[in-house]
Amino acid sequence: MKRRVGGCLVLISLVSCTVGPDYQKVEPIVPKQWQAASAENLQISKTIDLKTYWQSFGDAELNTLINKALKSNLDIKIALARVDQARSERRGVRAELFPTVNATGGVQRQNNPFPGLAQGIKYNMFEMGFDALWEVDLYGRQQRRLESAVAEQEATNELHRQALVTLTSELARTYINYRSLQNQLRITHSNLTSQQHTLRLTEQLFSEGVSARHDVVRAKAQAETTSAQIPALEANLIATLRQIDVLVGQQSGNLEAELNTNDKMPVIPSQVFLSSPIAAIQNRPDIHAAERRLAAATAMQGAAIAEQFPKISISAFFGLRNTDIESLFKSAAFSYGTAANFVQPLLDFGRIQAGIDLTKAKQKEAYLGYQKAILEALQETETTLTRYLKEEIRRQALARSITELQESVRLSELRYQEGVSTFLEVLDSQRALYAAQIELARSEELTATYLIACYKSLGGGVS
Repeated sequence: MKRRVGGCLVLISLVSCTVGPDYQKVEPIVPKQWQAASAENLQISKTIDLKTYWQSFGDAELNTLINKALKSNLDIKIALARVDQARSERRGVRAELFPTVNATGGVQRQNNPFPGLAQGIKYNMFEMGFDALWEVDLYGRQQRRLESAVAEQEATNELHRQALVTLTSELARTYINYRSLQNQLRITHSNLTSQQHTLRLTEQLFSEGVSARHDVVRAKAQAETTSAQIPALEANLIATLRQIDVLVGQQSGNLEAELNTNDKMPVIPSQVFLSSPIAAIQNRPDIHAAERRLAAATAMQGAAIAEQFPKISISAFFGLRNTDIESLFKSAAFSYGTAANFVQPLLDFGRIQAGIDLTKAKQKEAYLGYQKAILEALQETETTLTRYLKEEIRRQALARSITELQESVRLSELRYQEGVSTFLEVLDSQRALYAAQIELARSEELTATYLIACYKSLGGGVS
């Protein structure tokens, strides 16, 4: 039975007054320009849940990979192990508030125990029983340490949630990159096929004396240049696949067949759930973890201050004592004893004050770390929102240009076959189309990646 009354802890009818600062949650200092939505043209939709934002891409394979990763990823397992460590440490600190009871047994050889009263007495002492020791937490030293351990456990829980945020965003980003590389490889193969067709047509026209050999050389050079892009794309594709293996917690090559059954690029959702940078403070686990570290450091200040005050402990023995082992278990051998100890630090050469100064410095460090985490979260959120919005505009413009460039290629080939234009015009239009198609594929990847970064910066990906 315990309750907080006026800064003191009432525990089993014993008053324990905690010393040192009582922690009050620090309100974050937010710049004025971030106190309202700073990104424009945000479309708000409640249909997308931040906790499972990746489902908005409508890709069943991505959903499956993330579900596997949440169960098998090693970083998540490490974070869970740290949660278990913090929980065990909290239980250990809490146990120090209660008495310690030990079973004891022993034998002593006494020689002249009371000189001046009964000199020359020699005897054996056999004992068996229970020892109990309890340090009365009169000034709340152990209570403050418990407060700190609880806050540290809560911070560790938040770091586990942050690991989930990082995993889901990194896996989604890597998966998007893998599909984009497949798309770029498909575009490159398609353009290579088209350019090889143009090369054969040019060679035929040259053999018929219609075109110059220079046209054949240029067509062959362009086909070779496009072909040279394929090995680099294939190497990046394999490297990205291996990265997915690690994130999902699988052996290399286990996911290759599964991922190659479908090579479609995930569709960027038409409606997204975005918010202002200030909303990040409410959701981000790393900010909550920094605040809990500040609470833990503040509590440790109280524990350090309590070292200046007396420590009172109560001990007791209940059991059997006798000088004759054969009579040890008779009723007359029952014995008990109690004692109280009082210790007041007097001369420690500044050790206690140094401990107080150390905890104050750590508390200041935790406070500054909390404020830094807030500013970095606001900056990251605003940056990712801006990048997403601008890249989406660029992606739409590139998509429109592809239609025009495809028509340009068709007309240039027709004009060349009719002898109206040179072959250089055909090559230029083909190069422009290929470059635009690759840029569109990369822009689609960037748009999806920036959108994932937006959700990550808002704390998306955790329950």
